[in-house]
Amino acid sequence: MKTCYRVIAAALAVLMSVMLAPAANACSRVTWLGPDGAVITGRSMDWPYSFHSHLYAYPRGLEQNGAGGVNSLKWTTKYGAIVVAGTTDPEGPIDGIFDGMNEAGLVANLLYLGESDFGPAPADDRPRLSFAAWVQYVLTTYKTVNEVVDAFTDPAIYVVPINFGPGGAAKPTVHLSVTDASGDSAIIEYLDGKPVIHHGRQYQVMTNSPTYDQQLKLNAKWDNVDKNTDLPGSIQSADRFVRASYYLNNLPQTTDQRQAVAGVFSVMRNVSVPWGVGDPEHPNLSPTYWRSVADSTSKVYYFESALSPNIVWVNLNNINFAPGSGVRAVAVEENYSIIGNIDKALKPAAPIRFLAPPANPPAGAAPAATGPGAKGSDAAGLAEPAKKAFGWWWIPIGLAVVAGVGALIRPLTRRPAEAATLAATRAPMTRAPMAPVPPATPVSPEPTISDRRSSAADASSIQVTYENNALGDGEQSGTDKSDSVPD
Repeated sequence: MKTCYRVIAAALAVLMSVMLAPAANACSRVTWLGPDGAVITGRSMDWPYSFHSHLYAYPRGLEQNGAGGVNSLKWTTKYGAIVVAGTTDPEGPIDGIFDGMNEAGLVANLLYLGESDFGPAPADDRPRLSFAAWVQYVLTTYKTVNEVVDAFTDPAIYVVPINFGPGGAAKPTVHLSVTDASGDSAIIEYLDGKPVIHHGRQYQVMTNSPTYDQQLKLNAKWDNVDKNTDLPGSIQSADRFVRASYYLNNLPQTTDQRQAVAGVFSVMRNVSVPWGVGDPEHPNLSPTYWRSVADSTSKVYYFESALSPNIVWVNLNNINFAPGSGVRAVAVEENYSIIGNIDKALKPAAPIRFLAPPANPPAGAAPAATGPGAKGSDAAGLAEPAKKAFGWWWIPIGLAVVAGVGALIRPLTRRPAEAATLAATRAPMTRAPMAPVPPATPVSPEPTISDRRSSAADASSIQVTYENNALGDGEQSGTDKSDSVPD
């Protein structure tokens, strides 16, 4: 029986480790550069549970607190912006911003990166900014990618990582992409506590792990492959990167705004994860909850919920961002009555109180998982209490573990008499000798998929680790400002 108990304990330990594994974001982002300077950026949001997302309109001249704890960054908004905000904990208040565009056409997208490391809190007095307010700070402070790159190349601001989600299980391992109205782009990653920035119009695609320099190398392996017949189709980050790059490059160069926006949406749908689909061995790979498309040229921001047949949008040209106009918001998830232009659906709301570190964490304790504010709804009364959807993906894993435990325990718990009876009923099996098989007539081999894919041998043999990847010996930190666009 002791062996039986050990088996049960081990199986339960495995099950609990899977159930409590940190959730992670498996999103994708692309930027289309069209004729006449057209710039349109799309992204998908993949997560184990809904963020109960709302669109917020933030005006100019509003004082902000970055919820960084000690020496928290404070600033006054310089640009108005439309942002996607939501609950980092499904039962908590709206306390984080993940995406958006400002009135100058600057777009910011926050995506998951398992290798991200913001480093320890600095010993100096530099201002601190919650990772949940990073997008908000960028969009309300800067106009161009150049300005953002200059601000974070040698940052005078420390981005504070704060665990979040149910039980604080989700790690704030994220990277940021920014695109401006000129088509300039930058990918900002923190590795070993230092910013690594890829800057240039050519950086049009971003997904998740591995780090961006490694993603570029993996994607280059497919350069000489006929992707009309050989295109990776899994939901893994590296495959989504290749697919997004291929379809983005094949979008028509059209001046028709409707077709251009539809084209970017079609790419984002192609790299989305179908509803209810995930990877049990990689719980960070989760279904797509929503997609957004930001038209930096026309200043229109589109939003599509996976659970709604309707696309909604806000035309920033029609929004009053003047100082004193106030914060406004509208729910865009779990609000299926809205459709089309929702400029007038934006209603007065309280400013977001961003996820913050605990005021007095015990020595050696992990950052707190919950944000400030009352549990169940945000300050504006916009976020409804959420059902816990964090654990849907472990149900099949749990059933499999239970079945495995049962199979292991059954022979250990049989009574001796029962075991003897069972053994007696199992007569040994004998097999008749097989007759020799005559040799087959040689035939010409048919061409196989492996023959057709010979040119893609290098690409198909790539092995990628999608969580907690470490860079190789060639890791470098710094800023690549190639093909940068001046102010």
